[in-house]
Amino acid sequence: MDRYDSLILEIIQQHISCSSEKERIKLRGLEKTFWKEIESHKDLSVGHGRVGERITKLYVNGLIENKNGYALTRKGKVELNVRVEQTQ
Repeated sequence: MDRYDSLILEIIQQHISCSSEKERIKLRGLEKTFWKEIESHKDLSVGHGRVGERITKLYVNGLIENKNGYALTRKGKVELNVRVEQTQ
């Protein structure tokens, strides 16, 4: 898992925590936010984004789930917390 995958997990977590009804993020919103974040960071490259492949990989690895929108699984929350702790 690299910085781009972590970014997807962060976007999902941020969306749910900011949502008043804890609603899940839809694919369109996830992709839109992902590309905006990549464009705003100098250390991330648009050419390495491949958001569709990354979402699929995170889903297959059990880090996210899609039930009427995307949310983190327990495993995804743990992985995100580990990543955040490593960067601090």
